[in-house]
Amino acid sequence: MSDDAGFTDLGSFGGEIDTPHLDQLAKSGVRFNAFYSNARCSPTRATLLTGVDAAHVGFGGGVVGDWVRELPFAAHRGRLPYKQPLISELLADNGYQTMMVGKWHLGGSYIKDQPALEKAWRDSHPPSMKLTDTEKQLDYLALPPQRGFQKSFVFHGAQGNLFYVPNDAHEYYEGNEKATLKYKYDYKMHCFSATPYNKKRYGKCHGKKGKNFHATDSTTDRAIEMINAAAKNTSPFFLYMAYRAPHKPLQAPEYLVQKYLKKYTNLQKIADDRHAGLVKQSLFPENAGIRNSNYMWTEQSPEKIEKYRLQAAIHAAMMEKLDENVGKLIQTLKNNGVYENTLVLYFSDNGAASHIGDLMNAPYAGVKALLWEGGMRTHALATWPRVIPPGTITNDVVWVGDLFPTFLEITDTEFPSKFRDESPRLPEGRSILPTLKGDEMASPNALFFNDKGQQSIIYQGRWKLLIEAGWYLQTLKKPGVSYELYDLNTDPGETDNIATEHPKLVEKLEKMLDAWRVENKIVDYADIIKIKPKDPY
Repeated sequence: MSDDAGFTDLGSFGGEIDTPHLDQLAKSGVRFNAFYSNARCSPTRATLLTGVDAAHVGFGGGVVGDWVRELPFAAHRGRLPYKQPLISELLADNGYQTMMVGKWHLGGSYIKDQPALEKAWRDSHPPSMKLTDTEKQLDYLALPPQRGFQKSFVFHGAQGNLFYVPNDAHEYYEGNEKATLKYKYDYKMHCFSATPYNKKRYGKCHGKKGKNFHATDSTTDRAIEMINAAAKNTSPFFLYMAYRAPHKPLQAPEYLVQKYLKKYTNLQKIADDRHAGLVKQSLFPENAGIRNSNYMWTEQSPEKIEKYRLQAAIHAAMMEKLDENVGKLIQTLKNNGVYENTLVLYFSDNGAASHIGDLMNAPYAGVKALLWEGGMRTHALATWPRVIPPGTITNDVVWVGDLFPTFLEITDTEFPSKFRDESPRLPEGRSILPTLKGDEMASPNALFFNDKGQQSIIYQGRWKLLIEAGWYLQTLKKPGVSYELYDLNTDPGETDNIATEHPKLVEKLEKMLDAWRVENKIVDYADIIKIKPKDPY
């Protein structure tokens, strides 16, 4: 899993970034043209690991998994509940070696062993939430080693430096212990920061060089060690590799940044070429319209456009570095003689983020955390020799929640009727094994999405209704309620709002959304910001 990658970031999805290893995987397997995330980091990860709508495991409404941002609502708790099984737990019980490397971002902490954190917890939580011994234990039980990952090398939070030199404080854990980092890379780093706070926090590495721990490279090294050890065992293995790139902070080796600064002299051409590349690869209809979303690189001041161009170049550099490391993982599987019997899935947790606007998601509109296609439709691919036909494209509508039941089916793992003396919620996706094998699957009846006041539903894979789409503070200023309806079969670029032409369909879909919101116990965002008034900012 990549973090905040754009739909057209890969060469195999129309882009100009050099991603030869991921492109080779695409040639060896299948590209998903309609793969949907939950549009934001933690909700996507929560659904991936549990197979249910994110709200049922505490990550509804765009909640993210930093313990200082928890809320007193079950659907917005920001911490995985101990009563719902993770895929890692079920596979471990079925004889799999289970491993995780990278970004967790699903809540939990070691506060029970670290009393110094208690003041920060009380300062960041509403008075209605109490830091009891039970809460401290549940925080501990929400972390990877307690959730079925027999080996783990993880970063628990959302973001932090990707570059460390010896004596730098870091937040990586090996199992339940603070990790000892290895400093084996030697890059001159470009570390971008736009504000005084971020310059202090993330800008200190700018221009630095010397032996270092680089998150994308060094986490891959740890994953390789895990694969090498697991391959010596006769038991099968499952690895969840959650890269932090290209998420902020924007940090990449200087030589790669300079490479893309030279390539990104004409950003409009980059956007146009991505659109054309997607059309050429039969991943976007030639005659479908697209929005004019080029404000960031055409209508700002020259100084802001130049800053934006630099951010785009660093994003691209981070993606190339990620691709390089995916290549290392694949080669490790081959070196161990297990690649031919391994399902490899790659996708992003959501679309590219707002700091680079719509460029990296072009020709789709919208960014991470917004419910237009650019925020929630992500590039995705899979390879599995002798099972997945090589060089194929599927237009089947696939949701990240479909992966959990797929893993259960292909590993012959049973979902329990009882788990820790509770009746867990059944997986809400469906196995996409037929899609992987090259067969066409009908679209799910409905996919539901919710993020900080926005509502969306994709009905029968064709009709998409959005209610109050956009950033909350902006939509709040506009009178009334905004409805947008699109026919994704003919208008994937979401250019022709046909809501007024289909009032009965809009009414039907809104009722379905309302029922889903009630069942998921989604709290109105206006009530949430009464508790967290700085949240919209």
